[in-house]
Amino acid sequence: MAQETLTEAIVYERLMSRCLLPQYREGTIWTNSKSYVNTVEFHGYPPGFYTGYGCFGFMMDMMEFCSGYEYPIDRIEASYNNLPVIRVGDGIRINNDTHSVVVIKVNNDGHTVTVAEANYNRSVHWGRVINLADPNTGVTAISSFWPNVISGISDYTTAQLHRDVTITSIAGIQMRQVPHTDKPVQEFLRGLPKGNYIIRDGSNTYKLFYKGY
Repeated sequence: MAQETLTEAIVYERLMSRCLLPQYREGTIWTNSKSYVNTVEFHGYPPGFYTGYGCFGFMMDMMEFCSGYEYPIDRIEASYNNLPVIRVGDGIRINNDTHSVVVIKVNNDGHTVTVAEANYNRSVHWGRVINLADPNTGVTAISSFWPNVISGISDYTTAQLHRDVTITSIAGIQMRQVPHTDKPVQEFLRGLPKGNYIIRDGSNTYKLFYKGY
């Protein structure tokens, strides 16, 4: 797949292209007998490459395809009251760590998502809406391939004048707070450990995976 700057529109189009293929079509039988071995690094599941079965294998397959097989996938511990920013193409582990889904759309209410999934009644299913803010959903982890690429916002290296920048870890620990700056966010990431961060850059808030250099 040709390299291109990722946007959520591109990821959405890739997802939708798959729902037309026979092996991923609505109602196709998909149980734990199906497996998938990832081809990029999948951080958080030793030894770095992982065989996923059933719904988890489907999630891995979809996420790698959507990312163009270019970016590592990182697992982020989460719960319904401690969620990172969710984006199209992210994987979510729900039902108290027993089921995996892939985000097709983040809905306008900010806490429900439309998903694709497999091994849902033993088959592939597209379009279920899940309320992540409901503790009964049982969110335990988010998986994301999004690197230092921000969708819907100008390049994160582009600076807006005189805005406040705050960088927070996924665990909610404030790592940097810079008032009234015109420097790009990249300047304030230097020296932080590799990982996912929540960036509040002026009026924009987004998740960013920093590669540590």
